[in-house]
Formats: sequence, structure tokens, C-alpha cells
Amino acid sequence: MNDVTAQLGWYGKIPASGDFVHRRLPRELIAWWDRWLQFGLAAVKQAPNDSASRSFATAPIWNFAIPSGPSGGAVQLGCLAPSRDRVGRAYPLCVTWTVAAAHYDAGMLDGATEFYRKIGAGILSAVRHGCATEQFDRELLAVPLPCAARPSVASSSGSDIMDILNAGRDAVAAPLSSRELAAWPELSLCFNPSSHTSYWWTNQADGASHQTYIHGGALNAALFTRLFASLPAWR
Repeated sequence: MNDVTAQLGWYGKIPASGDFVHRRLPRELIAWWDRWLQFGLAAVKQAPNDSASRSFATAPIWNFAIPSGPSGGAVQLGCLAPSRDRVGRAYPLCVTWTVAAAHYDAGMLDGATEFYRKIGAGILSAVRHGCATEQFDRELLAVPLPCAARPSVASSSGSDIMDILNAGRDAVAAPLSSRELAAWPELSLCFNPSSHTSYWWTNQADGASHQTYIHGGALNAALFTRLFASLPAWR
């Protein structure tokens, strides 16, 4: 896996397609996501009544910050949403950006408000409004990637890896002092890129109420249920 991926990748199902669709994600990362998502969907389907399955369809879009511990050596920042294919088979849609733990900088989360907002808007257009696969992909390619904090003194090289990754994009990074992550201001202080603790919070592009959740360890059925099933124990 690259140290810092140059573009967003995505995987899952959308109403405009008849089956699984993916762009710019390696097979091993797709397999990692699929194991958890299939396990979680199976747990929801095995619930004693069908309320969990109904709740999945109306669950919010979730932002995530996943450290390298559970996810095979790379930090992942992105969004996960309930979705379905053209014939109604339920399966989430995942949009993710990967960064090797050694190259992660807290400034990436501090400056990620617009990153998460635009991903949420793109997911909404695909899942709720049925936009075509290629249109959805173009929207994601236009999302500005989070920038690391810049040093107070310019480097002699005049550029760094994040300049290269965001070259040609319309958005310009704001000064660090004004780039705090609006939905969870203290998250960059809490997030450890080498740990096993992942952070989840609602995107709110779909009007969902603000919720946050901290999960320790591997992604499992309990986490999936918390995010998508809205069982009574979690209300």
C-alpha cells in the first residue's frame, strides 16, 4: 500500500449499478472491508425481528478515522453509508483515503471538515438521488484531500508530498488556526494513528443528528450494529 494515496478510493453498492462497484482500492483493502461488512450484515439479518434490517436503510452516513492497528498498517479517513444496488440488495458504500501511520499528521484531521462534507454530499447524491457511477466518481475525485500542518518557515524545496497530491484542485488549505475539525474539535488530539481505537461520527449531509462513537479493537458485528441497526440497547 502506498504511503499516502493520491486520490479517494471507494467500494460497495449504489442504486445506479446492479452489483458491487469499486474504484482505486487495492484488492486486499477491499477484502478487509468486505469481511467486516458481510459479517455485520449477517448479524443484522439474524436479529429476532426485522426492525434492524429496516433501520439499516435509514441509518446515517458515518465519518470515520481508523488507525493502522485494525486496518492493516494504514490510517483510513473517510465515510461509510447504508446503500443498495439497483435491485435493492443492501450493502454499505465505503469511501476511504489511506495514509501510512508514519506519514500521518494531526493536521490532516484538523483540516478535514471540507473533506468529510464533500464526501457526504457525494454519497448522498449516489445513494439517495441515484446519480450514475461515473458522476459519483467524478465528485469524489474533486474532493480536496486533508493537508498536514505546514511548518512556520517554508522549506527550501518549496513543496511537499501534500502539495503534489492536491495539485490542480480548486480548494486551498486554510491556515491551521482556522482548520479545526468542526464536528469533533478535539479528535486530532485523541486519535493515535498506531493504535486500535477507531472514531466514528455522523456526517450530517443527510440531516442526521450529531452522534459520536469510539470503538476499541477490530471492527466487529457490535460496531456494525451500533452504526446501522439502531437496536434498543443503543438508543
